[in-house]
Order: sequence, then structure tokens, then C-alpha cells
Amino acid sequence: MTAQTVQQGDLVTVIGLEVHVQLETDTKIFCGCSTDQTDEPNENVCPVCLGLPGALPVLNEGAVEAAVKIGKAIDADIPEETRFHRKNYYYPDLPKNFQITQYDEPICADGDLEISVEGERRTVTIERAHLEEDPGSLQHVGGGGGIDSADYTLVNYNRAGTPLMEVVTAPDFRSPGEVRAFLAELEEVLEYLGVFDAERDGSLRIDANLSIIPEDEIESDDVTEIGEEALAAANRTEVKNISSHKGAEKALAYEETRQKNAIQRGRAVEQETRHWDESRGITVSMRSKEEEKDYRYFEEADLPPLRVSHWKDEISIPELPSARRERFQDEYSLSEEAASKLTSTKQVADFYEDIASEFDPDLAATWVADNLLGELNYRDMEITGIESRLDEVTRLVELVATDEITAKNARETVLRSMLDDGRTPDEVVAEEGLGKTGEDEVQQAVVEAIDENPDAVADYESGDDGAINFLVGQVMQKTGGSADPGDVNQLLRAELDD
Repeated sequence: MTAQTVQQGDLVTVIGLEVHVQLETDTKIFCGCSTDQTDEPNENVCPVCLGLPGALPVLNEGAVEAAVKIGKAIDADIPEETRFHRKNYYYPDLPKNFQITQYDEPICADGDLEISVEGERRTVTIERAHLEEDPGSLQHVGGGGGIDSADYTLVNYNRAGTPLMEVVTAPDFRSPGEVRAFLAELEEVLEYLGVFDAERDGSLRIDANLSIIPEDEIESDDVTEIGEEALAAANRTEVKNISSHKGAEKALAYEETRQKNAIQRGRAVEQETRHWDESRGITVSMRSKEEEKDYRYFEEADLPPLRVSHWKDEISIPELPSARRERFQDEYSLSEEAASKLTSTKQVADFYEDIASEFDPDLAATWVADNLLGELNYRDMEITGIESRLDEVTRLVELVATDEITAKNARETVLRSMLDDGRTPDEVVAEEGLGKTGEDEVQQAVVEAIDENPDAVADYESGDDGAINFLVGQVMQKTGGSADPGDVNQLLRAELDD
């Protein structure tokens, strides 16, 4: 993190994260039940994930492979041997009354992830990332619909046992905005690795620990180096039930303001766990903050130690978003902004490279980063929603690159019709008559526009260069928008300046 200056008397925000990532596997981490959560409630369950007596867990190899990939992506230490523990606590969605997780021997430790905040690169320390099982899910019904106001609560155990990777950061964040940037980068990395499905409900959930520390209690001039003593002395709150990047920023901004207001009024900040109520935009108190000793960790006797050392060399990972961004800037001479858009997901980056291998990279960047993604965003769609039609988008770029239709018609008529009506680009061009007008026809339209608009011609000849735009519009109207505006502009000037 980069050093920041703080005025005397300032209150410094300190945030650390616990990010729970559902791993994309077909079956649960300790049994063969499906991880499909769209099925009827409590349909995908068995004695293991329901915690029935005598049921024994069997570790899912795919979950371990995904964890190793994540460890390599965040440059973490992956030990020769790791093991599982039981974390004991009671909650309605945890049928065993304990969670199988990892304690002092996690599968990944001492990693980091570089993020960009307002154009500045920063490195966030990831203290550990460990495997565990997801609990079930609760549905609060009636009343206010919140955890503190519902009439009753339903429990669905379909999610119980879904493999989780919990990513725990150091308290490196100094603002809610930095947290949002980290979550966006982390999600990109996970998607590139193919271990995570962002579209699955609840696939990424965040618990955030936030403290407010007076600046004069920090020994270092660098507020990124808080020090263990100042951290230990500060009462922190844990905010739970955050399920999105935007939600994390909003929840932490609220909590930051709440704590600062309390301190400035001379009130103590309670060390507690708070629930983020997204519908009301507030945090509400749930319980006093648990400490490590409250969970009574002990080794999971039904799972032997896991040796993963030989997997580290066998499991490979793809080019990650940050490396691909840099390569796009160097190889295709793209701006940082364009490269960021084009690497936002692996599918977008792969599609761009397919287009750039056939056509001019700048043209490909315009069509993928601006035109296609812009139209998809407007319709609240992802590129994954049109994966089967990417060859049609390639054909559209080809029509523009070979000068068969104008870029304007391609963007405003063909692409939009493709997305809204499901037609192919060739069908739209034929049915709408969008093929480029021949040179003779364009030249004839230029002559007619000049003859029919003597006032605009006089304005142009007297030095009003803007009059040419009016004449271009007249020619485009005569050609049904099928002429290239740039070509029309040149033809008009040549005719008028002759």
C-alpha cells in the first residue's frame, strides 16, 4: 500500500476482509450431492451434508485442485501437508453444530494481490486462504423480512457442504473504495482460473472487520503501517451478509460513518458482529464479537492430513488478468482503459484476441470494448449470454472491415437488431437495405445536395466550415445512410473546392 499523509486529529479507517468464495464443482466438498442450488429446497442432501450420526466425509479432489490454483494465482505458500479442523458453533443452518474447515495449517498462506485504486497500483497482503464447507441458507419470511424482524425463518440445506475457499486479507484497506477495487480484481482472477461462477447466487460473500483508530495513536507516519499495538487496542466490528462489490462499499461506508460519529461524540465503539441490511442500507447489531477461543477448534478425526506438495507442479494456471492487461497494451498498443475493458473477463479477452488475429487490433478493440460491451451493458447482459453467436459478431466486424456497410449502420442498426431480434448480420443488412451505396450513386447524391442547398454552399465558401456537416447529412439522407460519412465529407470538399 502507498503511504498517505494524515492531519493531526484525523481518524484512520482500518479494514480487513474474509471473502468466502464458492468453488465451482459439480458435487459438494465431502459428499456426492449436487451443488446445484436451483433445485427444490432440501433436495440435494444426504446423511453427510445433513450431519447425521455415523456419516463420514470424503474429500472432493476437484475442490483441492481449485484451491491450489488460487494459491498459485495469489503467489501464496502451499505447504507440503495441510489438515482439516472442526470449528464448533451452533446456528440453524449448520446441522452438525460444527463446520469442517482449516485452522492453523491452511492450504495457502502469505500471498498477495495487486490492485489499482484511482490509477495507483497497490499490493494487498493475503494472510491465508483455506478450504471449508458452506453452511445451509436461511430465508427470513414475513414481518420486515430481515434477520431481526422476520416472523419466521426457513432453512434450505442444499447449499450445506458446497466447497468454499475463504480468503483472509491483512488489515490493509483504508477506505471502502479500496475494498471494492480488491473484490473486483479477486473476482476477475477467480473467473480466469475457472474455479468460480459469479452468476451463481451467493457465490461470493464478504465479512469485513472495520476499526477506526485516532491518528495520534499510530506511531508510524505511514497510515498503512498501523502496528499491532494500535490494532489490538481498537474495538472492531465485523460486518456480515455482504454479497457484492457495491454492497461491500456501501456497508463499510455506513459502518465507517457510524463509528466515526460515535467516537467524535465521546461514545465507545462496541466490539460486535453486525448484520448488513441491504434493503434499509444500515448495519444492525447481531451479537458480541466472537474470539478464536470461542470456536474450540480441534482436528477433524475423520479426515487424514492432506499432502498437496506434488500437485503444485502438476497443476497449471492460465495467464491472469493483470498480465494479460499489460500484454494487450504492449502487443496491441492499447490504452490502459481499453486493455482493462478487454480483460474484464476471460471470455471477453479471448473473443478480442480472436477478432484481433483477423482484423486491425484497433478496430477489434472498438467493436468489442465499446460497441459490443456497451450494447450488452445497456441490456444488462454478459458476453456469456451470446457465446453461441460470437461468430456472428465476427461476421459483423468483417462487414465493416471490408467496407461493405458503414460503421454507423453496423453499430446502430445491425448490432442492435442482432441482440434484440436474434437476426444474423447478413439478414439485417439484406432486409434493411444497408449495403454500401456504389461510388457513382454517392457522387450523384453529392452533386444533388450541392445543387439543392445553395445557402449552405454559400456559407461554406464564405469560411463557415460547419456548413459541410449539413451537406453531409443531406447526402446521407439521399443514400439511406448507406454511404460512409467520411467518404461523403471528402467528396463534398473536392466538389466544392474544385
